[in-house]
Amino acid sequence: MTAQIGPAAAVLGGGVMRSDAYAAFLGEEYLASYLPAGGGSVKLVVAGDADVADRFEQSLSAEAEQQRCLMVRLSAETTKAHMIDQVFFAVARHVDWGEVAAAVVSVAYDEIAVPAPPGRLAVAEVAAHHDLDPRELYRSVRRRLEQTLLADTGLPRELRRALLRLAQAHLGSGDVHPAESRVVVDWLTGERVGLRELRAAMIYARIGRHNARTMLTSVGRLLLRTGHHGLVLQLDLTRLAEARRPPVPERTGVYYSKAAVLDAYELLRQLIDATADLVGMLVVAVVPPGLVTDEKRGLPSYAALQLRVADEVRDRRRTNPFASLVRLEVRLEAVR
Repeated sequence: MTAQIGPAAAVLGGGVMRSDAYAAFLGEEYLASYLPAGGGSVKLVVAGDADVADRFEQSLSAEAEQQRCLMVRLSAETTKAHMIDQVFFAVARHVDWGEVAAAVVSVAYDEIAVPAPPGRLAVAEVAAHHDLDPRELYRSVRRRLEQTLLADTGLPRELRRALLRLAQAHLGSGDVHPAESRVVVDWLTGERVGLRELRAAMIYARIGRHNARTMLTSVGRLLLRTGHHGLVLQLDLTRLAEARRPPVPERTGVYYSKAAVLDAYELLRQLIDATADLVGMLVVAVVPPGLVTDEKRGLPSYAALQLRVADEVRDRRRTNPFASLVRLEVRLEAVR
């Protein structure tokens, strides 16, 4: 298979791409069709320097906006990239959960053959629009919501219950108080919520490292229901390369021990192995060249990830943009 990756000038010798060419490739091959069709992928991008990384981020952001994908940019400097629950919370803060719930309710009305007027989802308004009994309509749409959400085994159980409560809030029947909706959103975004308030919302577990991966891999699937073409998650892992912390007055953000670096690599390894569950989601991890070859803090220190992205056999003249590991404006030997 031969991929069109732009003009010859876009490819440097040794299987290396320019940042704008690779962003355009991702936009055409992944964001335009693959993600909307339910596909998912994880890419490891080696950026030649900070300027290359910045230009790639800007180009990818423009592609995501053009293709109607939600792009979330996270940095290991400000987000604990070795903790899957913190990554999910950071992503969840960029999601309009009210919009997701509204899309679910709108589909439920369509499925019972009572389409809601644009911008009006309350049962009373929809019933008046179609000259129906509000009580009968409420029972029908609520039953449909329960069947659609609670039976969707592709979503984690607690997420299904949370979405059901948010969806019921749009019905305007008084079943869900606005404060309860706020509790659900706070739970999704990692805010402190009391157990009593969670139980009132039919949620019986907090989001932690034990269940956050399935929560994260479900976000793309939900965004497809709202009209987005998927989720693009860019992780800037440059901070992992800093082995020594600067003096206290100069410190900013999060720093990583060797154990934390390995946990971050394990997080990526888990996402790669869960590619089949990444419906409508593209994960792009950006690393500096040093992390590709550093024996102590780089990929060679964690074979489980290295073996999943290593390109020991590759064409030194042409790049393979479909590969798991892609070099942007930097020449490196294949990962050993």
